[in-house]
Amino acid sequence: MFIDFLQLTGLFGLGIILTSLLSFIFAKNKKSIVIITIIELIVLGGFIYFALPDKTLSGLLTINLLGAMINSALLLGMKGLDSAKNVLLNKKTGQKIKTITEKNWPGRLLVLSILGFGLLLLISFVTSLTSIDEVYNTIPTKIEEKSEPLSSTKETPIALAPDTAKRKMLQQFSVIKNSNMFSLDGITAQTVNGEYVYVATVEFNGFFKWLKLKEVPGYFIISATDNNAQPKFVEKPITYSPNAYFSKDAARRIYAAFPSYASSGTINLEIDEDGNPFYVQTLYKEYGVSGKMHYDEFKTAVLNGTTGNVKLYDAKDAPEFIDAPITSSAVDSMNTFYGRYGEGWWNQSLFGAKKNVKLPTENGVYASGRITPLLSTKGQLFYFTDFTSEDTQQDSALGYSLVNARSGELTYYRDEGLGLMDSDGAISIAEKIYPEKKWEAEMPILYNVDGTPTWIISLLDSKGLFKKYVYVNAVDNDIVVDGDDAQSTLDSYRVDLLAKGSNNQNTEVGELEEISGVVKRVQILNSGENTLVNFLLADQEGIFSVNISDYPYALFLETGDNVTFKAANSNQPMTLVQELTIKSLE
Repeated sequence: MFIDFLQLTGLFGLGIILTSLLSFIFAKNKKSIVIITIIELIVLGGFIYFALPDKTLSGLLTINLLGAMINSALLLGMKGLDSAKNVLLNKKTGQKIKTITEKNWPGRLLVLSILGFGLLLLISFVTSLTSIDEVYNTIPTKIEEKSEPLSSTKETPIALAPDTAKRKMLQQFSVIKNSNMFSLDGITAQTVNGEYVYVATVEFNGFFKWLKLKEVPGYFIISATDNNAQPKFVEKPITYSPNAYFSKDAARRIYAAFPSYASSGTINLEIDEDGNPFYVQTLYKEYGVSGKMHYDEFKTAVLNGTTGNVKLYDAKDAPEFIDAPITSSAVDSMNTFYGRYGEGWWNQSLFGAKKNVKLPTENGVYASGRITPLLSTKGQLFYFTDFTSEDTQQDSALGYSLVNARSGELTYYRDEGLGLMDSDGAISIAEKIYPEKKWEAEMPILYNVDGTPTWIISLLDSKGLFKKYVYVNAVDNDIVVDGDDAQSTLDSYRVDLLAKGSNNQNTEVGELEEISGVVKRVQILNSGENTLVNFLLADQEGIFSVNISDYPYALFLETGDNVTFKAANSNQPMTLVQELTIKSLE
């Protein structure tokens, strides 16, 4: 690894070396040039070691030109100092001042390096604009008018807010031996052995703690969906980690293995099915001096936290146990680019009309608050982000995206014509339910509940502990339900939807059709002032519901009754019926 960093120092130090060589050829005080050059290369080597600059065209040109500028300025200053010394010496001795015939190479090189750096900035700026359409077209995108329905929280689990998981882990932190030497670091959502969990790393509290122990003792893991779950500390010594130093630093090890790739975001910890720790970082290839990326070419570096072995994969081909080969920071960049530049760079400029420009909201839990993890019904990890207008006075969502954390495909749901409330509005409503408690609303995710766009939000107390779930109708803001767990809150919310006859659905409701059958199950649900009678038919799929305010005799419905009613021809899990007839009561 030391040899690798020497080679990188040579590559990034070409500007220093070349300007020193040219000055050395024509200089009289050659010893000073050699000393200054060696010192600068040592400083540069230290910078590379700690900053880990990308060995890309833009990175190489930028650092070399800056190095050439600094070196030329130092050599010019040294030459001026020598000339001043000679003048003072000649005045002191009374000797005649000799005409200096040495060519001013440091000054010429300084001017050239400044011009070169300015040209680099100009070219980078121009190409960053002209390449916008090219970069935009690399985003794997599809657009959907309607989101997939949330049939039950068992199929699409509602996750706890990461702050709640962190708080529980911190309460258990004393189970770690020498816990004062460590701190809780990043937290990531993933599936381990089919269970949706949060995993958090334990990292050193500084250099001397690492020097003493050399490895962290393990990591925390907790269910991401169970309100009552307690974290478990898994003892699994990790030698290579982000907060280790020198050759044990995870970021430095990945960088040394693949320095020609640029990195996106922080390193995430992922656990395989046997509990072994791996660190994952998203990498990409830069194109041209502007440093542009192609969003369909993400790479994933995987570092074994125990052995230090590093492998590189195409993101989609990463090992199966890695749920997020593409990290949230890369997705945040993709979302921002997608929202801003759908109509080209000029449209987004100062003089552009900003047609169809949409911005990610900042109510997520990853990537500076713009990304929220979500597990699909098929067990795949997605990143959720809702988009709003640049006009801060507006409170409506322009749509939302789900990005597959493995394939990088961005699916944009726009639900046109519904006038959806954005996550800012949903959070405001949720926090007003119990204003005296000053609970904070976090982790808003927009689901499709029986055809109705619905915000599902967690309420946390000042310590970050979970208190309530809140379901807010994204179209009819008067329908708001809160509860202690996701499933019971969903059931109550469905009762309110049906009781109020909500027609604010993002699925087309067909004409009413007459349905007859024999009742095989009956259930009565109460929600505030509303009471619903739900029933199943022996030869029909789905749940049928009737509000007793519309048909009071429904309270007397029994198993075995023959019924006739009208209902919409819908594929929703629960359907509100009309004109119910119970033959045994006629």
